Amino acid sequence: MNILGFRIDIELKEKLENNIDNEVKTVENVAEFIEALKERRYECVLVEEAQLPADTLINIIKKIEEFQKKAVIIVLGQSSNLKVVAGSIKAGAYDYILKPLETDEIIKIIEKSVKDHKLMAERVDKNKNTGERLIGQTKEIVEVYKKIGKVAISRVPVLIVGEKGTGKKSVATSIHQFSDAAKKPFISINCTSFQNSLLERRLFGYEKGAFEGAIFSQAGDLEKANGGTLHLGNIEFLNLDIQSKLLYLLQEKEFFRMGGADPIKTDIRVIATTSANLEEAILNGTFIEELYHKLKVLEINIPPLRERKDDIPFIIDKYLVECNAELNKAVKGVSKPAIKKIMRYDWPGNVTELKNAIKSAIALCRGNSILVEDLPSNVLGNRPVKRKGDIQDWILADWIEGEISAFQATGKGAYYSNIISKVEKELIRQVLEITSGKRVETAEILGITRNTLRTKMSNYELE
Repeated sequence: MNILGFRIDIELKEKLENNIDNEVKTVENVAEFIEALKERRYECVLVEEAQLPADTLINIIKKIEEFQKKAVIIVLGQSSNLKVVAGSIKAGAYDYILKPLETDEIIKIIEKSVKDHKLMAERVDKNKNTGERLIGQTKEIVEVYKKIGKVAISRVPVLIVGEKGTGKKSVATSIHQFSDAAKKPFISINCTSFQNSLLERRLFGYEKGAFEGAIFSQAGDLEKANGGTLHLGNIEFLNLDIQSKLLYLLQEKEFFRMGGADPIKTDIRVIATTSANLEEAILNGTFIEELYHKLKVLEINIPPLRERKDDIPFIIDKYLVECNAELNKAVKGVSKPAIKKIMRYDWPGNVTELKNAIKSAIALCRGNSILVEDLPSNVLGNRPVKRKGDIQDWILADWIEGEISAFQATGKGAYYSNIISKVEKELIRQVLEITSGKRVETAEILGITRNTLRTKMSNYELE
């Protein structure tokens, strides 16, 4: 096997050379590397990331693709993020090996890669937004990064599976951002946010007179997302009628508006996310098996946070910056006793729960560092009776405790009106975001009149 290595360590080179079937050439600088690529054909090209900037690494892979179209490209890296890993895979790397790893294991991976390599020659736009909400450096999250790079190159539907709070929407967003349709629309719909009648209108649009109150025709999100990506969150909540229409869309690449007689062609990629067991839903008769298999052609499973706890410090660093800015605080870190508590907790609500815990702790923190007493009680292992139930209930309880503590510290009263107004404002803001600012739909979802909505939007400065 002819191997070209860029900055690979001596031990790896020597072990590769010990196999008499291998011929190994290594270079240390970019100029020599480019010349070596031009000189002869190689079966495998190894690139040591070695703190290379992401754009430089990707450009090197593109050069390898230019001169060595049949070579297997493998990147060896130690500290990685989504942009580096997914960008490398999409640019043409066959694999990204996360070090530290025993040299013998690396050689096994190289040999297997050369044996059953399937090169990808897609180019990557170095200026793309990289979905930095996906945070971590463990091998589990790196595998997710690699999957994103692999599935981004096609238009086939994707099913993303993971527990609540693992970042399924962030993965969907990243797939779109790394795809060739990145400049096209990305529309995300949470299927739990609408009654099914409203959801059908939102997705497929409707013709004038399709139902009472349809005084004009309206394009749906399937038309608005043409050429781009439609993300359907919590797809298990779709009723069977909408599921069958979605299946028809995936099979025929066309759909009908509500009340419409003419099919509308569309070029759209569907990315579905779920935290449910869809196979069980099929057995229960609540999910169409054919739709499941259509969506499952490409599947990404996101590991829960408890299986990648070494990523927790990186996630905390990220959210410290965000929450400090939001709460106008200057908390610099987490004390050692507090981080021990955080690392021992299993985080059933995953990254979402961790973010909320950090936000709550920053709100309560009186100094520069989060202390044990600043952490939510469930993290400390003190889960009172009122916290039994869903993780969302615990988070809400912790937030209210934090608000009450803040009021007590400042001497402010009127707990009820202050806390309820904050909740109401955020609820209205999120529903407005879901409906893209459509007040009729927003009022209908909230169960209030348009006049009441208008008044509240004015009071909360949500115009």
